[in-house]
Amino acid sequence: MPELRYNILNDIWVIISKERAKRPHDYPLNWEDKKKTGKENCPFEPGKEYLTPQEVFAIRDPDTKPDEPGWRVRIIPNKFPALKPEEQFFRTSEAIHDKMGGYGFHEVIIDTPDHERHINNFSIDELVLMFTAYRERMKQLYEEKNIYYVQIFKNHGKEAGKSLYHSHSQLIALPRIPKRIGTQIKQCRSYHMEKERCLLCDEINFELREGIRVVHDNDHFIVYSPFASAFPFELRVVPKEHLDDFTMVTDNMIYYLSKAVQIAVKKLDKLLKNPPFNMMLHTSPPRRNLPYDPNYFYEIDKLFHWYIEIFPRMAIHAGFELGTEFFINPTPPEEAAKYLREIKINTE
Repeated sequence: MPELRYNILNDIWVIISKERAKRPHDYPLNWEDKKKTGKENCPFEPGKEYLTPQEVFAIRDPDTKPDEPGWRVRIIPNKFPALKPEEQFFRTSEAIHDKMGGYGFHEVIIDTPDHERHINNFSIDELVLMFTAYRERMKQLYEEKNIYYVQIFKNHGKEAGKSLYHSHSQLIALPRIPKRIGTQIKQCRSYHMEKERCLLCDEINFELREGIRVVHDNDHFIVYSPFASAFPFELRVVPKEHLDDFTMVTDNMIYYLSKAVQIAVKKLDKLLKNPPFNMMLHTSPPRRNLPYDPNYFYEIDKLFHWYIEIFPRMAIHAGFELGTEFFINPTPPEEAAKYLREIKINTE
């Protein structure tokens, strides 16, 4: 059974899950090798719904039934989960070491029925459906009282951790607020207490004035390479309107988000020749009673600002980065943004 263990020295929680070792891999040689990734063997194909766990959410064509063809986006429990909803929610210890039961949700978001389509050639409509599914499933999971955070992410390419060729995203719903989100909330709170403004609102206004790190902006979103990028060609996609909670985005905002993400990934694809990347959604946690910090959510709607990160995996983080958490980025973000701005793409 999975469990969470607390690393006291580094102040992080680690998920120990033997199930993950059993998951299948499509890419023993090359992730573009169609002989290894043919759709005849793919469990995510329409018509092969019987090969997967039953769907928990789907966006479907009218008059189609669950677990049958006709879906546009389909969400299923991961067959090899890091966490499980049937596990107990508890916290205990072994001597100095704390651990928790492996309670949570680990799900696969099959974001297209087409085996050969990937996010770098998704249409706006396909991206809108994908982000709508993200929003709606996150809302559902936040109805679970012991879920403290839902992390949604998309791995594109073998080197970014993608193990099955058919395009998909994943979500893991956690019984703890992750350290990284906690750190961001702490930093945003400190900034807000000093300046009475949102850190990311100030950052995007600065980037729009400077212009040198901006890759794209539309009516509602800005795409830029952050000032202190840890990865070459790292991108941040941020709404211009202040909003802390992704579950509250409107359909209109999702449309403009889809346009911004489409341009970002198409530019990366054309410039870097289909690079592997990780895309992650960061949002404020659901309001929960936290006995260890009753003021945790005070004014969080004013100080936190949801956003999306895209990390191309162009550089390997090795011993120095892992040992120090100092990252060496060989491509200045100003240069990365300039190269990407100059790339012409077709978004039709």
